Amino acid sequence: MSMAILTGLQLAGIAAAYFIAVLLLPWLFLRKWLAGFGSVSVRFMIYFLAGNFYIINLVYLLQFLHISCRLTLFLGTAAPFTAAAVRRYRGSFLQLLEKRLGQIMLVLGGETGRKTLLLRMRKRRRRFFGAIGKKRREWFKRYGLEMLLISGLTVLLVYMYGSNAVNVYGYGASDIAVHNYWINEMGHNNIFADGVYPFGMHCLLYYLHGLFGIHTNVLLRLFYVVQTVMAHMMLLVFLRNVCKSRYAPYIGVIIYIVSNRLYYYTYIRYHATLPQEMGMIFILPVAYFAIAFLQEKNPVIRRALPDEEETADHPAGGPDAGKAKKTKRREETVTAAGIYLTMFAVSVSLTLAIHFYDTFIAGLFCIAIGVGFCFRVFRWQYLKRIVAAGIAGLFMAILPMGIAFLFGTPLQESLNWGMTQWEASTSSHTQAGIAEEGLSALETILDRLEYYVVYDIKTGQVILVSIGILLGMGLLGYLFRKAEYGAVLVSVGTYMAIMAVLQASLEFGIVQILDVSRYSVYLGYGIPAAWGLCVDSLLYVLFRKGKLLNFCSFAVLTGACVMTAKEGLRSPIFINAYETNGSVICLNNIIRENKEEAWTICSANDERQMIGDYKQGYHYELIKFLTQTSHIKNGIRTLKNQYFSL
Repeated sequence: MSMAILTGLQLAGIAAAYFIAVLLLPWLFLRKWLAGFGSVSVRFMIYFLAGNFYIINLVYLLQFLHISCRLTLFLGTAAPFTAAAVRRYRGSFLQLLEKRLGQIMLVLGGETGRKTLLLRMRKRRRRFFGAIGKKRREWFKRYGLEMLLISGLTVLLVYMYGSNAVNVYGYGASDIAVHNYWINEMGHNNIFADGVYPFGMHCLLYYLHGLFGIHTNVLLRLFYVVQTVMAHMMLLVFLRNVCKSRYAPYIGVIIYIVSNRLYYYTYIRYHATLPQEMGMIFILPVAYFAIAFLQEKNPVIRRALPDEEETADHPAGGPDAGKAKKTKRREETVTAAGIYLTMFAVSVSLTLAIHFYDTFIAGLFCIAIGVGFCFRVFRWQYLKRIVAAGIAGLFMAILPMGIAFLFGTPLQESLNWGMTQWEASTSSHTQAGIAEEGLSALETILDRLEYYVVYDIKTGQVILVSIGILLGMGLLGYLFRKAEYGAVLVSVGTYMAIMAVLQASLEFGIVQILDVSRYSVYLGYGIPAAWGLCVDSLLYVLFRKGKLLNFCSFAVLTGACVMTAKEGLRSPIFINAYETNGSVICLNNIIRENKEEAWTICSANDERQMIGDYKQGYHYELIKFLTQTSHIKNGIRTLKNQYFSL
């Protein structure tokens, strides 16, 4: 089997394992509880956030208890389902078991014939698949075109960012070997092996390695494709939730993926499995759930979630009417505002648990949302709840790191370096900027956009104009009693304006919390949101009716695709890896073709970390191999292994 085919199969396996863990299992657990709540895209966000949050904290718990292994990971994954089953069948488990055993005894005793049993099973199967087929037809009728668009986007993303993976087999960034070492040490229940650091991404990858048996080096080589797809899908889901038209969200996303107008550094970091890019997935959920909470007219009103079993099991006026009333009161304690705040806290926690840069950007977005919803956010009933939720999210992320630090684990050196850089920036921020003389503030921003974000001044002007359109249309929304929608436009416009100013922070003498090249990554990620909302707001003003609005948005989407193709499409980028293809192929072949502990690799590369904790073989660095004398006998170097690779 060629390495390209093997890489494709490995990527498919990683994607399947990750989506089972963070989407399928949360859906199975929460689907009845969230039935009828919000739109499909909102529930998608909730399932995804819940899955990632649970896995990260499960791994933290098992690592601190020093009991993390495949068995405990499996038991921890099954624990919520077990608890739900115990709660549901606590009073009727014995009756249910007696009923099933009685049915089995009837079959074994011959009272129920085989044909009767098969007929019953066939009827149940027909009902089951008939219900699935009916739902499938309803879904395709309602979301068929969007499902095709999403499938096309997924294929396009895999092509744009996965082409490099099947041609270049090494790590795409120099510090991935360090992350590899940290994850390897988690296999020995030694979390924070090199010091306290946000370990969210490491917990997720360790979970996939520990439970599904995917090699850590394979995860670090290929997981970037999965996280990049999810970052773009979260961008699409965010726009789908805040836009009025159905197809406007796809406009900015498609342009962002294929246009050659954006500077390559805005997306080059997507080609490596790095915490910052992983954490970017959770920035927009922070923004959306803050917006959704502030759009609630009264966050105190309690709204019961639909409970399908309540009326069937405890009908009103029946013998269990008291139980039904009690159950209903318990369900009414869950409110829409409460769910939004909970997911807001979870999203904040995930940004900080994975990388603190993402938390800073999410905080800027929250400030922009405060500007957009200034008519509501300063009311005490809103302010106290959203601030408390944000603090709770930060606390949940800091707690594992704080526990490790209190028990004597020092901070990882990169955190110390970041603090040093921030202090140096703070001490020098009062110095005058270095902007060229004669340039206005707007011209300076445009100049920096052309240098860091786009290839030509025209595209930079389009970005600034789109920010102005968002702010202007948002103000019109305030005037014409569309305050919630206008607030969304102002929020996104303000956020993009802040990011554009920070992109020129060196010229303006602003404190350098992030390097300006990092700002360009986040600014580029926000551009499709700005463009999508611009188109959506203009169409919403012209066409208010739903069907006409959706038709026009699809027409604009088609036109945008044609125009982008004429302006120029970018090709997939192929980056240089930090290990040669031959080295990685050789390592994979050695592991697959030789018995455990029957081979030794001697090299100056990162094979020691890429081998991981498999206990399959041995690795020597060249200098150690040449200087160690433990394996020299009678002037001859001897090894225990049958296979030696230099």
